[in-house]
Amino acid sequence: MTQHNLAQSPYGRFLEHAARGELAFQRDATGKAFFPPRLVSPKDGSDPVWAVSTGVGTIHSLTLVRHKGEPPVALAMIDLDEGFRLMSQVDSDDAESLHIGDRVQVAFRPLADGQRPMPVFKPTEKSA
Repeated sequence: MTQHNLAQSPYGRFLEHAARGELAFQRDATGKAFFPPRLVSPKDGSDPVWAVSTGVGTIHSLTLVRHKGEPPVALAMIDLDEGFRLMSQVDSDDAESLHIGDRVQVAFRPLADGQRPMPVFKPTEKSA
């Protein structure tokens, strides 16, 4: 995909928001939130409307990826308060202490190439 086409794509729009530190998502004609971004709404085929999330959510599911000699990496499905779900990494000094139901807040970190910031999450409060 060329740079010009990427900028016009839903993913390109998502990256533009991410570069500003915003977690963007879309809503359909009924107001239902969805993610990942698309050209048309998956439920009704309407033109999606862009919105910016507060970036606050709850860990829905969690997997710890282990590599020999390194601390585990936490990958999670996050339910955002606006009503959509996405998969991301949860950055924590103690990934072993993370649990389903813990509250998290989005942060942005550049990918290895240093050019595109992507959302990661940080724990904010433990589940009951």
